[in-house]
Amino acid sequence: MHREESETLEFKLRVDSQRKIAKTLVALANGQGGRIVVGVRDSGSVAGCNLEEEFYMIQGAAHRHTRPEVAFTASEARWDGKPVLVVDIPTSDLAPHAAEDEHEGTWTVYVRRGAANYRANRVLLESIRARFQDVEASSEQLSLLSLIPDDVAVSASSLARASKLPIRDVEDGLAVLLRWEQVGAEPMEQGWRYRKIC
Repeated sequence: MHREESETLEFKLRVDSQRKIAKTLVALANGQGGRIVVGVRDSGSVAGCNLEEEFYMIQGAAHRHTRPEVAFTASEARWDGKPVLVVDIPTSDLAPHAAEDEHEGTWTVYVRRGAANYRANRVLLESIRARFQDVEASSEQLSLLSLIPDDVAVSASSLARASKLPIRDVEDGLAVLLRWEQVGAEPMEQGWRYRKIC
């Protein structure tokens, strides 16, 4: 059976750090939800795990290192005849959730893109918040869509220059367009870029 990680599926051989797994819990809860399977290598091959120990690590991560605390359910399964812990995280109506970083007392909101977790910028944070509100955009903000070329990902600052709108208005407009699934957000080395969804 072919298995691979995705925006909604994470494999962990074992949970070595509660703070690290907290980032994945938060990223999944802030998005469309998903599943962490412990006892599986990144390649998808099954090693099995100590279910009680891994459950304790996940429970501790959610309780101590996520804010608000991320809800999850966990169950035992057998993959290739070996025990694995299946952790299901629903989309949260308490989002945005933050995870405590390695520097104790610092909290960061994470989102998931592909099979990785990324720090949310202001646009992504506002789009998560917009999930639970009736959001309206100004006509100027809606006009941002026409300034994004087809098949090109652009930065918020380049849209601010092109539109002559303040950067905060551009970010708010992008958050609404992201929420309405008119644009997608892509992490790049230089920061987040936005692309029209055709």
